[in-house]
Amino acid sequence: MAATLAISLLGHVLFLKNQIPFPLVQFSRMPGGHSNSRAAKKRLDLLATIDTLTSHLHTTFLALSHSLALKGVVEVTGDGRKENQILTVGEPSHKPARAHIMFVIGPSVGAARARVLLTVDGLEVKACGARDYMLPASDEQTEEVEDEDSEEEDSDEGDADEYETEDDNDEGATDTDEDEQEEDGASETSSLPPSSRSPSPSESSVPSSPASVSRSSPAPKESLITTPVRAPLAPLRTTPRVQSAKLTPVNAPSPSYAEEQQTLRAAERLLSRTLANACAEEGGGMSAELAPAQTHLFLRAPRRFAHPAWIPRQNLVGTLDGLLDAFLAGGSTGKNAKRGIPTEGVWVGCKVNNVAGIDEAEGRRPDIDEREEIEEDEMIWWTWNGKIVGFSDW
Repeated sequence: MAATLAISLLGHVLFLKNQIPFPLVQFSRMPGGHSNSRAAKKRLDLLATIDTLTSHLHTTFLALSHSLALKGVVEVTGDGRKENQILTVGEPSHKPARAHIMFVIGPSVGAARARVLLTVDGLEVKACGARDYMLPASDEQTEEVEDEDSEEEDSDEGDADEYETEDDNDEGATDTDEDEQEEDGASETSSLPPSSRSPSPSESSVPSSPASVSRSSPAPKESLITTPVRAPLAPLRTTPRVQSAKLTPVNAPSPSYAEEQQTLRAAERLLSRTLANACAEEGGGMSAELAPAQTHLFLRAPRRFAHPAWIPRQNLVGTLDGLLDAFLAGGSTGKNAKRGIPTEGVWVGCKVNNVAGIDEAEGRRPDIDEREEIEEDEMIWWTWNGKIVGFSDW
């Protein structure tokens, strides 16, 4: 949302300040063939630059949100080295913050011909890689998950015992069938007449019936019974699933892509209508007849902010902070305005005012002690490394 509104405002500023002959939306819809090749080249360069800036702004606000999420974190010493303690997502400190981006038309900040400030009051603050608004669950849910794990392990062990019992029953049934066959053979043998009445020398060593042979040598059966069919099942988890049960979403489900695009279009239309109403008032609003010049972009972010498309400008902190403070105090317009180029601005806020709990003058959270502030929390200004040059040929 912040990136979309920033690009939309930049397009309006370039057109209202006479930096381009047509709005950006109309530029993208114009046919490519023109008689003047120089004007066509400028138009294509501008569209390519805006396209690059659009992609950069989406990642810029993500990096800004991450750097603001780490603001106020105190470095501690552990094992001989310093580490940052990342705040847990869902804590009260992770509330919407305020972001400032300034468009300066002119060769430099000191020789600016126009300044337009965009303030986004309600930027989502979230550390990159953290879960979205996940809070620890209660102890009851943890106990329930542990009970479910123990029940699953018991059921697995019960299945293994049942499987072994079925194998034993099958073996017992096989032994019974063998005994019945041996007894039938013994009865048939006893019904036949003896071949000789004289005792045989080896008769004493031979058992009287085959059944006694099967009963006197149960070693193979014991080996089959004692040998398990499969190894006992090991427990599936040595630790309970507490991590997956501790985190529960508390925020509303994310909207679909169509709903998100509809919301962005509605925000763009609202911004366009607001600027049109301002231009219709006395004074002309933001409209001004300026000669084509270069447009610079400046972003206020902490020192720990990291993005390849933005360059820190420490030498401009005093000047730009003074312009920002004057704009927030309402001194850049009206009777008390200083001589020079006024700072115009657009304020984009959320429905709930001051939800971030941020000091408007200093930009600090009230729950963070000043003694705990570190150098990386200092707010400085960064400039975009791209180049936007206006033109009047078409």
